[in-house]
Amino acid sequence: MPILILLTASFASAQVVTERCWHLDRLQFLDHKQDFWRSHKVFTTAAQPYSGMGGGLYSLTEAQYGFGLEVIEPPFAHHVVGATTALGYSFPGGFALGGGVGFLKYNDGYTIPLYADLRYFMGRQRVRFFVAMPAGFMLNFENFRDYSRVFGNPGLGLIVPVLKNTHLSFSVGLLTQIDREIFENPEFNAAWHDSFINLKLGLLFGI
Repeated sequence: MPILILLTASFASAQVVTERCWHLDRLQFLDHKQDFWRSHKVFTTAAQPYSGMGGGLYSLTEAQYGFGLEVIEPPFAHHVVGATTALGYSFPGGFALGGGVGFLKYNDGYTIPLYADLRYFMGRQRVRFFVAMPAGFMLNFENFRDYSRVFGNPGLGLIVPVLKNTHLSFSVGLLTQIDREIFENPEFNAAWHDSFINLKLGLLFGI
């Protein structure tokens, strides 16, 4: 009889311990599950802050340096350094369109670019790649006829967030400036364009 009582007590104690362990395991599982979804929510929100992005105004200020390609002896062909500022509107889906102005200094003079700024931002992640196509006119008021140009500057780059709605912008492009006299004089036979590889670093606000 004492042996039976002892066995019964041991079985009951083991059952209570088992129930307690199962209960604790279930609580720990629920805690881990909540932590996982909480972390998952934070991670996905941080990784995709643009999922609800709509259109809006933007501004982009860039400093740039370019070095001439092939023929670099003519004026305005060896190197270029300067800054530009563009204002525009970004549309849902990644397209952005604006206009800009700047100042560029060459080895033999300067130009003031007036241009349209066309961009497409890819994806919705924090670091985003983009393609850009600034194009317009370069004005020189010391010798408007000889030193003013038409230009295009296609490029590839990326933006990196530093603050809310503020990004660092890095890009590399091919700047080609065309002597506009080629459009006015069919017999024009001088060097009609200069090309540069240009590197840009800027601050982008509003996207």
